[in-house]
This record gives sequence, structure tokens and C-alpha cells, in this order.
Amino acid sequence: MRKMLGMILMLTLLSACGNSAANSGKGEVPELLEVKLTGPEQVEKNESVIVKAAVTYGDTPVDDADDVQFEVWKDGDKDNSKMIQPKKENKGVYELHTAFKKDGLYIIQVHVTAKQQHNMPKTNIHVGEVKKESSTTAEEETSHH
Repeated sequence: MRKMLGMILMLTLLSACGNSAANSGKGEVPELLEVKLTGPEQVEKNESVIVKAAVTYGDTPVDDADDVQFEVWKDGDKDNSKMIQPKKENKGVYELHTAFKKDGLYIIQVHVTAKQQHNMPKTNIHVGEVKKESSTTAEEETSHH
């Protein structure tokens, strides 16, 4: 009987400690890191292109992301992708300034790490003469980690 009473007392203490640890936070639900990627759908060879990544945490723009990089590759050739550092604008906007030398479908994926979260949306740009149906990644994709 004493063992049983001791175990109940021990469980009560342990559960009380667990609850106080859980309640010691501010009780706030963490916001999601959102990245809205925008740019042109169609451009000509050697035309200057700007692709923007607007980064927000909840409703707040993120001007101090831990890491932001744009990855660019021609469709079907991800092994030869290039990582490019963006130009930081204001109010959580990061810009990629580039041009494409060859016709084709190009995929641009931004990798954003901020607020202990990672987000990697993609967009496609058709350069010159390209059949739009040829995309293996036709739809914009987003990944949260």
C-alpha cells in the first residue's frame, strides 16, 4: 500500500513539473514563415529579370533572415543548378537579378531560413521559344520544414 501511495505521489509531482514547464512559455502559437515568390512567366534571351521573394513571419516582414539563396536551373538539369545570393530590399523583400542566355524552361527555387523555419517555394520562367507543356515541374511547389 505504501508503495502504491509513493508511486501516486511521484506521478503527481512529475505531472505537475511537466505542466509547469509547458506553461512556462508565453502560450503563443508560433507563426508560419511565409515566402511569396513572384517574377515574370515569359522572357526573352538575355533580357534582365527580377524575381522577388517576399518573406513574412505571420504579418511581419522578415528583414533579418538567417539565410536566403536563389537556386536556378534549366528544366531537366538540376545537377547543374547555381546558388545565387539575392539583393536585400526593404520590408522583407529579397531580389534575384539575372538573365538567361539560352532558350528553355528555367526553375527558380528560393531557400529561406528564418525564425527556426525553412521554406522553399519554386516558380518557372519560360525563356525564348519554349513549349509551356514541357515542364516537369509545371506547378509552383512549396515546402515547409
